[in-house]
Amino acid sequence: MDSLLLAIFVLMVTSAHAAMQNATSAQTYWRTMLPQTPIPSSIQEVLRKAKEMKSFDIERAPTVFISYKCAASDAQIHNDPNVPLFFLKSSLKSGTKKTLDLTKISSTPPFISGERAEATPFSTSKLPEILNIFSIERDSAEAVAIQRTLAECEEPPLDGERKRCVTSMEAMVEFIKAELSGSDVHVVETTVTGGVPRQEYVVGVKGARRVRAEALVSCHPEPYPRAVYYCHTTSNIEVYKVHLVGANGVAVDAVATCHIETSKWDPNYTGFKMLKVKPGTEPICHFLPLGHLIFAGLSKKDSFAL
Repeated sequence: MDSLLLAIFVLMVTSAHAAMQNATSAQTYWRTMLPQTPIPSSIQEVLRKAKEMKSFDIERAPTVFISYKCAASDAQIHNDPNVPLFFLKSSLKSGTKKTLDLTKISSTPPFISGERAEATPFSTSKLPEILNIFSIERDSAEAVAIQRTLAECEEPPLDGERKRCVTSMEAMVEFIKAELSGSDVHVVETTVTGGVPRQEYVVGVKGARRVRAEALVSCHPEPYPRAVYYCHTTSNIEVYKVHLVGANGVAVDAVATCHIETSKWDPNYTGFKMLKVKPGTEPICHFLPLGHLIFAGLSKKDSFAL
């Protein structure tokens, strides 16, 4: 029995040590490739994770913020926790009130090393093998979430869009570096201290401040047993920093994006139905959920403005 306990302890220590080495290597790579860009807090949290997850977050899948070709039924809209995040651009002014759920998501899976990510299958054609690797039952809710993530990653991009599902932090850095080369890279994300309940928020006295950038890349966490981010270039959008104050006094530094060109989106897209507007008529805006990132390629002038 003692030898078994010792073996388990050694395995746990070895796994933790390997995770620390992976995190250190990824951090070094980021700081080498993006020396002027601090690692965002949500990514730092992911790097602190020590193991993959068989049970992971499948309730807050970010589909509505990724695939603008997805239609939504009335029932789906009623049950989707992300729906209140949508609003019209006219709401971005001081004093506007909105009920939001900004509860902190705590089950973000960890990154694995770039080398290991390259060697691990990641496609719908390899789904049975992937489920076996992570010891996930074929008919489980987690299996459905994995299949959906793989399918979204394999969808063709919108016209003029470039996309990549990154399965390591090194791959994320490479995509950002390639798309925003020649610019100072600034990261914006919604931040809040601790978990806060669903409550009413009011836009602060300064209203919204636009982030002016030459190019933008958005990265959204996907439901998966390890960290996967759907990263894509974005055009025809405006990004804003918005200071929100909750009914309980909590302050939130939120990020809002407004999509200006929506004429090619599915008419039954969640945002259209919720806001009762049609494609191409009005900008569709939404707050960026916790853990989602926008990388802004800034000119020197804009960089100093931030």
